[in-house]
Amino acid sequence: MSLLQFLKNDRGGISILTALTGAVMIGFAGLAVDVGAVYLDSRRLQGDADLAALAAVQSPSNAALVARETIEANHWTNPRITTTQGVYLADRSVQVNQRFRPNATGANAVRVEVTATTPLFFARIFVPEGQMTITRRATAAQRQLASFQIGSRLLSLRGGIANALLGGLTGSSVNLSVMDYNALISANVDLLTFVDALRTRLDPEAASYDRTLETEIESGVVLDTLANLLAPQDRQASEAMRELAEAASDSERTLELGKLIDIGPYAQQDQSPSADGLGISVSAMDLASAVLQIAGGERQVQLDLGAGVPGLASTRLWLAIGERPNNSPWLTVTDDDSVVVRTAQSRLYLEASVNAAGLGSVRIPLLVELASGQARLDSIECTGAPHNRAVTLEVAPSVGAISLGEIDMSNLNNFRRTMTTTPAQLVRTSLLRVQAHSHIDVGGEEWNRVRFTQREIDDGVIKTVATRNIVQATVSTLLRNANVEVRTLGIGLNVSVITSLVASVLSAVTAPLDSLVNGITDLLGLSLGEADVRVNGISCGGVALVA
Repeated sequence: MSLLQFLKNDRGGISILTALTGAVMIGFAGLAVDVGAVYLDSRRLQGDADLAALAAVQSPSNAALVARETIEANHWTNPRITTTQGVYLADRSVQVNQRFRPNATGANAVRVEVTATTPLFFARIFVPEGQMTITRRATAAQRQLASFQIGSRLLSLRGGIANALLGGLTGSSVNLSVMDYNALISANVDLLTFVDALRTRLDPEAASYDRTLETEIESGVVLDTLANLLAPQDRQASEAMRELAEAASDSERTLELGKLIDIGPYAQQDQSPSADGLGISVSAMDLASAVLQIAGGERQVQLDLGAGVPGLASTRLWLAIGERPNNSPWLTVTDDDSVVVRTAQSRLYLEASVNAAGLGSVRIPLLVELASGQARLDSIECTGAPHNRAVTLEVAPSVGAISLGEIDMSNLNNFRRTMTTTPAQLVRTSLLRVQAHSHIDVGGEEWNRVRFTQREIDDGVIKTVATRNIVQATVSTLLRNANVEVRTLGIGLNVSVITSLVASVLSAVTAPLDSLVNGITDLLGLSLGEADVRVNGISCGGVALVA
């Protein structure tokens, strides 16, 4: 056959084409098998790295050993394993790949990097080693949670004073015993359970927490919901809360729930994340007091205690409650699951009188100004045995001033304006005028760290934190430093004797005035230059993959 005939002959063409394409198809099939095998092993290695990270973060002291045992138990040959401890910050403002900070103090996360080999099959023709190296990384963080509260020094509070103040806040009458108040202090309420109960009461079809927290609701309804939650755990606390709810219902005062609680990253959720380990408890008394203060808005509460304060002939009191810092809610859950609790700035003005021989009625006007007190989570220590766990809070106590003097009552509610005082008329008779003026600034605002051990947490220990540069700003100090001016309008009056009498009267009333001022401010969760804090609980068990 000639060359020309051979070129024109198409017999057997399919066989030739099949032979040529068959080799290509076999190559692609081999590539698919190898790629699939590598991908499968890569996924398997990633899963094992995840397991190793989860196991390692639960045993920080043996993290490297635990990670290696986990990887080797899954039959990898000679894997290279690198284990790094560090801190993981769940901060949305930080890029995901920068949230893990290796070797930082207070480690709460472990990163495990595993390098292993996987065999090749058809690709051995092109890869002499006959295997491919794959590396996978996983980061697991320990979910460390703590709940705490600021305020509540009510154990030393007279029931009558508390009833008068809460009656003023509710706009009705309150008649609780000291045992009732103690029960409310001791009872704790789970925050998200409380919000769930409110959501069910308001709108069972509400899509998310933030819809509930945008709602305007009567304070009586909020307190009644609290009473229902307390019923299974403490009957006395529940009945006491029910009485507060009934008193608040008479005034029909409302509050926006968002000014009470901000649950931060959980606001968009439609069900409680408690199953994930989040547990934030607050004192029933603190929560009720915050509800009533916020529902009161910027109203002025006026109380006439009459002769109900031992040692004083009469007492009238005016209370103004302002906003929290930057109009922030009373309690805020942050993106890193920590909690910030804030008290409100307040002004307390009282006029007390006492009868004194030789002077008649002595009038004592006092102004107490308190800035906002705050507490926030600083750190949680979860390493080691459970009894070695601890929580550290950062606390900024309430600071302010206390003055003996007259004020312009029309400005008591205006927190945008500085209050000024003028000398007070203590005694005014036809023959005698006595004026006095005194002022003490209390401390400076700064954050102080206070640590609670596991034993202190279990025992419910309350710690008092004071500003480091606090002046001993009690009423007694104020009155001792008072500048007293005596004017006699008659013959035969000895100025030095009268000055001595006034000093004696002021000294005698310091104890009842101290008790009254401290009792009122404690009920508001405030105290001059001090803050009472308590850690309710600590959770170190939950772990999660974060990268």
